[in-house]
Amino acid sequence: MKSMQSVNACTTTRIFCRPDCPPGRRTNPENRIQFTSPITAVASGYRACKVCEPDEWRLGPPGKAWISKAERDEQAKVIGLNRDEENRAAT
Repeated sequence: MKSMQSVNACTTTRIFCRPDCPPGRRTNPENRIQFTSPITAVASGYRACKVCEPDEWRLGPPGKAWISKAERDEQAKVIGLNRDEENRAAT
């Protein structure tokens, strides 16, 4: 798990997201807390968002926390990973 600036978490769902994750931005402010890194969020009992994947290697260039699915898939192709094939193989 690679560390980044900070992550937001929802106290009701126990899920942490990148600060600009679309679903994460919808969290009510009174239910939102901030961690200094994904590692500290996991250590506190939170799990990573499945939309923005804040604990994945695909963190993008500095200053750009959000990477679209198309960009992530393109990066995966470059290094030889195909997530669809991995998912089919796992089932």
